[in-house]
Amino acid sequence: MDRYFPIGGPVSHNDIIDREEFLLNITRRLADGQNLLLAGPRRTGKTSLALEALRRLRGDGHDVAMVDLFGVASVRELAEQIANGLLENRTGIGRTVQRLQAAIRNASLDDIRLSVQGFELGMSFARREGTALELLDESLGIADTLSRQSNRRVIIVFDEFQELAHLDQRLYKFLRSRLQQRPGISCLFLGSKARMLQQLFSGGNEPFFRYAVSLPVPEIPRSAWIEYLNRKYKDRSIVVTPADLGVLLNRTGGHPQDTMMVASEAYYVVTELRATALTLSMLDMAYERTMASLARAFEDTWSGLGERDGAQTLMKNIARGHRPYSGDQAATRISRILTYAVNQSLLIKKGRGQYEFFEPMFRDFINRF
Repeated sequence: MDRYFPIGGPVSHNDIIDREEFLLNITRRLADGQNLLLAGPRRTGKTSLALEALRRLRGDGHDVAMVDLFGVASVRELAEQIANGLLENRTGIGRTVQRLQAAIRNASLDDIRLSVQGFELGMSFARREGTALELLDESLGIADTLSRQSNRRVIIVFDEFQELAHLDQRLYKFLRSRLQQRPGISCLFLGSKARMLQQLFSGGNEPFFRYAVSLPVPEIPRSAWIEYLNRKYKDRSIVVTPADLGVLLNRTGGHPQDTMMVASEAYYVVTELRATALTLSMLDMAYERTMASLARAFEDTWSGLGERDGAQTLMKNIARGHRPYSGDQAATRISRILTYAVNQSLLIKKGRGQYEFFEPMFRDFINRF
């Protein structure tokens, strides 16, 4: 069952707001064989969009796989995650490789062949044979086999793709060469380190130079937020005015995760007070509860800024509406701090010398000092 206000992870297709045209664009391009890159800050819905795109593509007959590189600790684990994702299309088992390994231990060779429906290439995974790179190559070979069998492209999503560098920087070159050998695979690359990914896909000496088309994830229009939130509250017989929802959006700036958190807290404030309508005072309570829950994360971010000389002072000035270069700090130092803040998705550059906070609630946190 879907969470009423989804927080802390990907959302279901019912809670994806005003993204239909973008999703149609993604799925059409991937099905046609184009590789795509979605780069942007965390908690902005990239993974939710990717999962919905995979759901639709699988419904159209494509074999798909989602690979989350954020928690992958080794090349062998990466290979197994790719294999598991691909084989699940045919076996219906989320951890097919581990089932194969268990069957090997029990010497049930017939069960192994049955569990992968004729995929003889799964045997080396089961026996843990070969080097890690050989297994990675074999995992991509599964995609090649699936593509030939279905006569359709196989779609692989690599989430937090920049994390591959933590395993081995040379993996980028290896993976690019193997993917090029298998034209039946389309890739969707996601990542939260925009600058690193831009260099990886745009740098002339990088392995993935011009390998994928970068698509900006569109912001959720204010009108779409109001329509969505009004529907959610109405479904629970809670009266709310567009003006009050506008206040909520002004305070969160439409940041996807923060907006959902404040909206959720507002819902629980109303139910706790046994009210039938959301008021501004209840919205204030919800906002303060959300700020308290975000305080630890904001404090960690603020402490990290403190390790850079002058960063906290500069961020305070920007939070209070001052232009960054209007203070007493040297221009070169200010430039370095701004570059760092943009790369960390703390600030957005809106124009020459113009910056605003990506997360307005973090700006509010700073202004409370």
